[in-house]
Amino acid sequence: MHPVKSLLVPLARSALLAMSAILVGIAAAIVMSGRAADMSPTGAAAELAVLLGCALAIGIAATRVDPSGVVRVACEIGALVAALYAAELVIRIVAPLPGSTQQERRWDAGRLGLPFDARSKSEVVTELRARGIDAFPGLSREAPRSASVRQQLPEELYPLSDASNADVVECNEGGRYLIFHSDELGFNNPPGLVLSGRVDAALVGASFGQGHCIADGHSFANLLRSSFPRLANFSMPGSSALSMLATFREYVEPLRPPLVLWVMQAFTVDTHDEMANPILSRYLDPGFSQHLLERRQEVDQTWRSIAIAVQYEADHRNALAVQAAARDRFAGIVTLSALRAHLHLNEQLARRPAPVDLESFRRCLELARRTTEGWGGRFVVVLMPLYAEVVAHEMPPPLRHGDLAALLAGMGIMVIDAVPTFLAAPDPRSLYVMRRNNHPNEAGHRLLAEFVAWQLQPAGSATALVVHRGTR
Repeated sequence: MHPVKSLLVPLARSALLAMSAILVGIAAAIVMSGRAADMSPTGAAAELAVLLGCALAIGIAATRVDPSGVVRVACEIGALVAALYAAELVIRIVAPLPGSTQQERRWDAGRLGLPFDARSKSEVVTELRARGIDAFPGLSREAPRSASVRQQLPEELYPLSDASNADVVECNEGGRYLIFHSDELGFNNPPGLVLSGRVDAALVGASFGQGHCIADGHSFANLLRSSFPRLANFSMPGSSALSMLATFREYVEPLRPPLVLWVMQAFTVDTHDEMANPILSRYLDPGFSQHLLERRQEVDQTWRSIAIAVQYEADHRNALAVQAAARDRFAGIVTLSALRAHLHLNEQLARRPAPVDLESFRRCLELARRTTEGWGGRFVVVLMPLYAEVVAHEMPPPLRHGDLAALLAGMGIMVIDAVPTFLAAPDPRSLYVMRRNNHPNEAGHRLLAEFVAWQLQPAGSATALVVHRGTR
């Protein structure tokens, strides 16, 4: 045997045996670290099978293949490993993982050649206030559940609105912040509308209902006012069914509007975190109320005293996360984490969420429906189109829109399902801000408004469409 080859053969066998041992070690580490528990059973089994199968194959090659073959196998596997790590390194240099969702949006805007306001919400509020504008950050209905916020709130108070009579800095997905002037209760409505006591319709929802983060006046709720001029919008980000029921009880029920639009998407059915709050959970009692209409000055004073500090802390944590991502840009390179993330392997292998307990969701909807129909009103659920379901087909929500529509129809609830309308568009991705996993853009909101208004036309109208309706 050639002297060089005689040296290469044992080196190749040693390298292959070491690689086999490393793969076995990685499989053991996955099991012992608990990472397998974060994966679906199928995903965990598949990953372990691939690792152990490759380890076995490489081990057999190291011990059974002839001398010339073992060198060739070692070279080919070495080239494959080198290619994988080269791809990992290129991704980390060219397209590193962002430290925050907002940073990712800014990078996307840069790639699309679009301007993007990179200021934090706190910075925008500070600059507006420096100009003498009464500005406050828009918070979410999740905020009062945070321990740091909860301890600053008065006992027995769970706010469901923003600061009132203020310029509310809400969010920025497409490059510019949504800033709206809140009404006397802290919602995005014309001044005096709600307190007049005369409304055509009331809309209760989360970020979709509020118009996240569309320029004020262009959300589907605003556009619906062409059909319902006195529509009152009580939507706020971070809402699930229980906080929506609370909002309905506090603000909609006193108005007794002829039409109630319950605007939701698939994740709204999950009330687990809201049920853990001692105040929100009491709204399943039909007689419970915080009397927030009467306490609106207390709600306003509370948010005015703490909202800016709460937002500053949130922005500070976000800035630290961005700094950590930049500092640790090349951390974890051994596990090919960036390559796996760009191939969406983690999402495909991740453990699916546990089935959602639908009982509290059903009770919320049933209470709102019965109360509305009790004063002679019409209760309609509007299902919003999630990007994850319409475009990306990523991790499924708790219920697909069709299953959710069928569930609600079975409860005797009128449903307007907007998802098929988006799916039928020539380019559904074009209906979302920056064509990524954001909320719908102005074109999407316009399509939503036209579709919902069409569906709400009186029965028998020549242009009315059929909506899901169950039997009671």
